[in-house]
Amino acid sequence: MTTVILFGATGKTGLALSKLIIKNDMELFAAVRTERDRKHLESLGANTFIADALHPHQVLESMRNVNERSIVISLVGGSSKGTGVRADYLGNKNIIEAAVTSGLKRFIFVTAIGSGESKHELPDVVKPFLGPIAAEKTKAENVLRETDLDFTIIRPGQLTNDRATGSGMLTEECILGIMTREDLALMIMKCIRDDGTITKIYSVLDPSMKVDLSWINNK
Repeated sequence: MTTVILFGATGKTGLALSKLIIKNDMELFAAVRTERDRKHLESLGANTFIADALHPHQVLESMRNVNERSIVISLVGGSSKGTGVRADYLGNKNIIEAAVTSGLKRFIFVTAIGSGESKHELPDVVKPFLGPIAAEKTKAENVLRETDLDFTIIRPGQLTNDRATGSGMLTEECILGIMTREDLALMIMKCIRDDGTITKIYSVLDPSMKVDLSWINNK
């Protein structure tokens, strides 16, 4: 049985992915920070553990005594409600280093368009507020790329909360696109199943949808 250790399980993409992992008869260990989140994920069939990505000892403890063939997936990003510290770099650095220390090999990392070589794809209009976040994600990507982990990096662009269209795609081109969170979860599942995605860095998008930046007017 495939075992997945998921960080970022409580967000909308994380919940969509958790449901797919369980539906496909894989064993899921999901990181949570509150008892409320724990109860919800356990009701779906997940195993849970308390771990804040910003606390390295908690992250490392979560990976003790797991099968070395377990797949680590990180969707971690955003700011801590308590401290305001962003997890895009530091939290993911802790997860990556814990995976290395624990002897795990497979790591799937979901970052964002604008990170790494895709920096030029970030529209000028969003650079003032998304540029610094992309820079933090780039630093985390670089930590991962310097390890011996069998990594895959997935860079989504704009995400919606609509139902899956089934038209999502992975491409090694740097492209700003849009897709549903459910379709992103499907693309992550594809990477779980396909070892041919190891050491690949993908943009992920739905070519049937058009990027909509009108939300910027509300910023």
